[in-house]
Amino acid sequence: MATAGHSISVDTQDTHLNATQPIRVRDLDHQSHARLTYARRERVGSIARRLEVTQAVRANRNLVFIGAFIAVWCVSAANVFTVFDKPLQEATGGSAPQVALALTIYQTVMAVFGILSGRIVDKAGPRMLTFVGGAVFGAGWILTGFAANIPMLYLTYGVLAGAGNGLLYNPAINTALRWFPEKRGTMNGVLLCAASIGGIMLSKLGAVLNHSFGQKGFVYIGIGFLALCFVAGLLMKPVPGNWAPAGSNTTQAASAGKEINCSPTQMLRTPTFWLMLIIFAIAATSGLMLIGKLSAIVQTQLGFNAVTAANFVMINTAANLVGRLTTGKLCDKIGEVKTLAGILLLTIIGLLGLSMSTNPVMFAVFLCLLGASFGGVLVAFPPLTSRQFGLKNFGINYGIMFFAYAIASLVGPQIASRLVNADAGISAYHTAFYVASAVAAVGLVLLIALARVDRKRKAELAK
Repeated sequence: MATAGHSISVDTQDTHLNATQPIRVRDLDHQSHARLTYARRERVGSIARRLEVTQAVRANRNLVFIGAFIAVWCVSAANVFTVFDKPLQEATGGSAPQVALALTIYQTVMAVFGILSGRIVDKAGPRMLTFVGGAVFGAGWILTGFAANIPMLYLTYGVLAGAGNGLLYNPAINTALRWFPEKRGTMNGVLLCAASIGGIMLSKLGAVLNHSFGQKGFVYIGIGFLALCFVAGLLMKPVPGNWAPAGSNTTQAASAGKEINCSPTQMLRTPTFWLMLIIFAIAATSGLMLIGKLSAIVQTQLGFNAVTAANFVMINTAANLVGRLTTGKLCDKIGEVKTLAGILLLTIIGLLGLSMSTNPVMFAVFLCLLGASFGGVLVAFPPLTSRQFGLKNFGINYGIMFFAYAIASLVGPQIASRLVNADAGISAYHTAFYVASAVAAVGLVLLIALARVDRKRKAELAK
């Protein structure tokens, strides 16, 4: 069909006009022009809809991260328990070791429920699990305020609060990393800063409540946890389908068909898992051996009183916070294995330096090295686990991996206590420093083996 005054013909039955190709409108008839206008409008509308979805997802994942941050802040309260040591001894009639055992039970139950929560969050999503975990966690703290004997204390704080912690922590880490696959290390570092900040704030709050209400301070803390975890649950959402941010490694790997997603059984059968588990336990143990005794070490080695020693605990906490932020960035830039090598090296230097420190400035410098390196341990392993074994079953896989930290929290302080030589004066903790350094050195050797396995895996994926 030809329009008057023109010699160009257009097939008006062609409904597949390319809206991006330049077309001179005067060469088209009225019907073709209408279809071209419609196609352009559809293209603009499609772009606008995609932009709206992208903006909505970005806002959505930021809110999810805030929810995860709140949950991690709440579960950082384990150290608050020690603030109420004397009131709990008076209320339950138990000795100091009996009361302290509640914290050990708490950590063990937390690790077990961390594995269970990983399975649940992979199947049912994070929101309901956060609601349930928050309710159990808050109830455990509230009921601890009424514990009248040691068995009841073990049940309320050790079992209930510990279970709630396990139900909250793993899903928070899991969900946040799923929403930020392109910068897992950085976001995990920021997220775990909540634990450092929470530890400082909640310890201060616990001291005030203990002074004012004694054992009943647990009730007020528990009510606060119930409210905060409810808010966190409202913000938690699962990652939709196969979504990944444009340009991320996750998207590229998935499109190339090279994405790894191991089930827990498959993971347990790999040598990589066992190497990572041992390295995780070693890295955590070498830090926990001394961090848990920091106040006593300062008082013994530097001759300060408990009030002054508390300042060094704050220095360690600040270094821990900086270490977590730095480790997250390094994991994204140079990889988790190299970052872990740096962590273990700094751990050895920090421990040996502390053993030789006889003045406050020197002690503080090496304490900062140890505190920063120890803070990075928990940051490096979640992204390393997800990269080695995939995101599909990351919840339960990291729950299993995290059991290494639970083992370290049980073993580390016990080893340190047995290595103290009370008759050695300012050298009372030297043997503990040396043993912890040797443990970290073993971890460094094993990390070399892990690096070889990691290079082989990357080479296979590149084929």
